[in-house]
Amino acid sequence: MRRWIVVAIAFSLVVPLVNLLAQQQKAGQAPAAPKAQPALKTHSGEVVSVDTTKNQIVIKQRTGKEMTLEVASDARITKGRQTITLSDVKPGDRVTTRCDESGGKCVLKSIRVQAARAAAR
Repeated sequence: MRRWIVVAIAFSLVVPLVNLLAQQQKAGQAPAAPKAQPALKTHSGEVVSVDTTKNQIVIKQRTGKEMTLEVASDARITKGRQTITLSDVKPGDRVTTRCDESGGKCVLKSIRVQAARAAAR
């Protein structure tokens, strides 16, 4: 019986000590810095042309300026809630794009094609 009491007391003293040492060790380590997400720039306009072999799209902005943009291989392309492919994007479609300019050029990470509006009655 005495043995069990001694073991219980020793165990109740050791567990908090180990926990305290583990917390001190964690406090000494610097927390891992979160990965910096690249700044994404938004461009909107009307699709002028789509080149699926070069993975490029040309859009005309409201200002009249045409931009040739490279589409990343992992770019997310959607129309409404449906995921589509670059070949589904057609000239005349209105798009909103988000591109990563961290490499010195604009590489599209997402293209959102606006759903066609219903014809006026």
